[in-house]
Amino acid sequence: MDSAAARAQLLAHPETFLKHYPVKCAGAAAPNQNAVNLRLYNISKRQGLANVDGHRGATRPGLFGYQREISSWILQPGAAVGNGTTINQAHVVPMVNHLGVQYGCLNLLGNVTAMPYYELDGTGDGLMVTGELSNCCFTWAVQGANLWCIHVQPVGGITPTGLQAALATTGRFAAAPHVPLATFGRDEYPVGRASVVGVRQAGAWSLYAQTSNDLLNTISAAYRIYPGAMTRL
Repeated sequence: MDSAAARAQLLAHPETFLKHYPVKCAGAAAPNQNAVNLRLYNISKRQGLANVDGHRGATRPGLFGYQREISSWILQPGAAVGNGTTINQAHVVPMVNHLGVQYGCLNLLGNVTAMPYYELDGTGDGLMVTGELSNCCFTWAVQGANLWCIHVQPVGGITPTGLQAALATTGRFAAAPHVPLATFGRDEYPVGRASVVGVRQAGAWSLYAQTSNDLLNTISAAYRIYPGAMTRL
């Protein structure tokens, strides 16, 4: 599969694609709080191992019980180069800090009860990207046909599970103070890392997560986390 086919499969058949193909996600700046943030992105094969272009250990079931070696992918900001394919307008949900200025991210000052949001709406190419989760918690609320989202890093003395508990119980967006938030965090990926990807189809957003114990070279599990209860793909 080349990158153009991977882009098409991810947007048209996200559950099938994300069940098998590891997707490592690089974050990007999203300077507009309480708004939509669209950025130029690309999907590319990751540098392969063992001289196999794009293959880093991932497999999927093939015919007659054989395991097929498959490509591992990366979503990253900027125009495509090399084997990549450009995604003109991807929605970006940035990482913010619970308490601190690590990586130059927005500082919530330890207050998760009145956070800004980053909106997923009907514009762009129908793809949402956020940076890879390593102890972080991704959280969202439904606002009509749109989703309001944020990705919080547990810096400033709070534990990953403590952060998720706070977001799930008292976490709120300032513009919707009475709407509880859904979360995907350390409780759902107790070890390793995770990628969260959003895909819009027929005007409706779905959120998916992949978990991994080897930096997204291979997948330990894949889920649809919205809409409905978290469901394994």
